[in-house]
Amino acid sequence: MIWVKKSMYKHAPVILVSGGLILWLITFLMDRYYHHNHDLVWMPFVIIQMIVSAICGIMIKKFYQQAQTDMLTGLCNRRYFHEKLSGLKTKTPVSLILIDIDNFKSINDTYGHITGDQILRQFADILQNNTRGNDVITRWGGEEFAVILPQTDVKEAFKIADRIRKKAEEHIFFYEKIICSITVSVGIASTKNKEDIDIEQFFKIADKALYKAKEKKNFIIVAEG
Repeated sequence: MIWVKKSMYKHAPVILVSGGLILWLITFLMDRYYHHNHDLVWMPFVIIQMIVSAICGIMIKKFYQQAQTDMLTGLCNRRYFHEKLSGLKTKTPVSLILIDIDNFKSINDTYGHITGDQILRQFADILQNNTRGNDVITRWGGEEFAVILPQTDVKEAFKIADRIRKKAEEHIFFYEKIICSITVSVGIASTKNKEDIDIEQFFKIADKALYKAKEKKNFIIVAEG
């Protein structure tokens, strides 16, 4: 049911325009059958209706995308994260990476929240450039991020997480005349083949691993089990 609703929102412009074309065809055939009138005086109204349908469809699609997007970073938000993870319950193995920017509060305190926001945006770019097309990158909240890795075992998840960690450490973050560097801590949880996912428990396992990684800073912890 969720997939059907998402598909309808995604293809709303096509659905509404197609509906307009079907309505036009029905009206045209009825007019020919009952009145034999070839002067299509109603044609402008049909064209206007199709244009309005297309505009409404585009707006619906845009609003739906906005409802799934974190406005600061352009990444997915929690709502989309839960929808996507729910859809992967039986498509294992699945890995989950949780990431926290180390000592981010001190960055906000030292340079201000505007600079902090710019760093979050730049780190979001690092995530997008170092993950795959089918991975789901989410801003979980504040300076925390989550990445769902479909069809990915724990070894491959660690490689991706370590690449992100290294890129973040090497990157020079800047805003106006301010230059700074960051490190990130990472927790990883992974399912096995043909293993059903308990979403709440899965997230708790990754979060526990992240908590341990944050104690060391600039570190990756893989959940046991």
